[in-house]
Amino acid sequence: MPLSRSNCIVTLQHLVAATLAADRGVAVNELLLDLQASDHLRDGPAALDSLDELAVARRVTEFFELERTGAEEWLLRRHRLSEWSELICDNLNDGTLDQIWFRSGGTTGEPKLVAQRLAHLLSEVREIREIVGNARRIIALVPLHHIYGFIWGPLLSEELNLTLIHGGEAVEEAHHNLQHGDLLLAVPEWWQYLGSARHALPPGVIGVTSTAPCPPEVVRAALAKGLETMIEVYGASDTGGIAWRTETGRGFQLFRHWKRQDGDHLVSDAGTVGLLPDHVEWQSERTLIPLRRRDEAIQVGGVNVWPDRVRAFIESHPGVESCSVRPMATDHGTRLKAFIVAEHPGNDGLKAELREWLKANLTAPERPINLTLGDALPRNAMGKLCDW
Repeated sequence: MPLSRSNCIVTLQHLVAATLAADRGVAVNELLLDLQASDHLRDGPAALDSLDELAVARRVTEFFELERTGAEEWLLRRHRLSEWSELICDNLNDGTLDQIWFRSGGTTGEPKLVAQRLAHLLSEVREIREIVGNARRIIALVPLHHIYGFIWGPLLSEELNLTLIHGGEAVEEAHHNLQHGDLLLAVPEWWQYLGSARHALPPGVIGVTSTAPCPPEVVRAALAKGLETMIEVYGASDTGGIAWRTETGRGFQLFRHWKRQDGDHLVSDAGTVGLLPDHVEWQSERTLIPLRRRDEAIQVGGVNVWPDRVRAFIESHPGVESCSVRPMATDHGTRLKAFIVAEHPGNDGLKAELREWLKANLTAPERPINLTLGDALPRNAMGKLCDW
């Protein structure tokens, strides 16, 4: 069975929460708690209205490709996630639905849909089963409707018949009640936070990190806190998991269902062909080290962000003449900073105005947290833009 009704409901909760959180101006975990408190979408704490349900039904239809079943209208006539999951699982189990559609940033920063065959995802899950050994629970601190969370959360939970803990409850367990045999799914920023915490981990906890490179010092700090193993996963929405390693600094080992083809292209057992998202160094035909992204995106909190796109947006403000945007390292991970030249020098209120404007129009990962105003963009002796 690809997905039980309980794990389907968990996935639906994340889809619904992510769809509505930005519009409502609330945290995703806050909406997840509301959705977990009641099965009913309209009468429960989440209190979806008809327009909310329309938006959510479209997202669910997109994710599971329900157009093939003509089910979108059916979703709008049912108001319980348990009823939605029943329809979805019936179609998954009889083979009517055989792929999942994830949203990816794409190569230009514009969102795009990426289809992944269930058979391809399940090939990865079967190998993960061998890697994680005797895990007892899955504690997911990542969104379960993103490809990393979906594979290592609902699909792996199904394969291993493990309890899957997510949302606010996962945060509570990760901070106060980790146990031997827990598989802890997180992003590099969370592991960096762990390294600065005072408390140690109980023995037997296995960590997993993905979505961005996890600095070696962060991995070493987590191991020093008592983590048994850190599994680093290299992948993308376009491909799923590509490779993995458990020794930082060494090469990533391709998952068995992938083979190298024509330089930096991969082909899967199912015939899927993909271009690696990064320029890489091949240590062997099955071992690689990622070097840098092809599309110039950076990862902020596990989200792809394009600094040049943010720069262009800031320059669209009438009070800005020019701008430079760069990543910056903080104690909590990578964020953005911006150097801004004002259209009218001496505008003392511009910085505060820009902060409010950016907060209203950009997501948290996209927003520069450090704004510097100056008379001219910083350049080196060759006239090229430089850091500041």
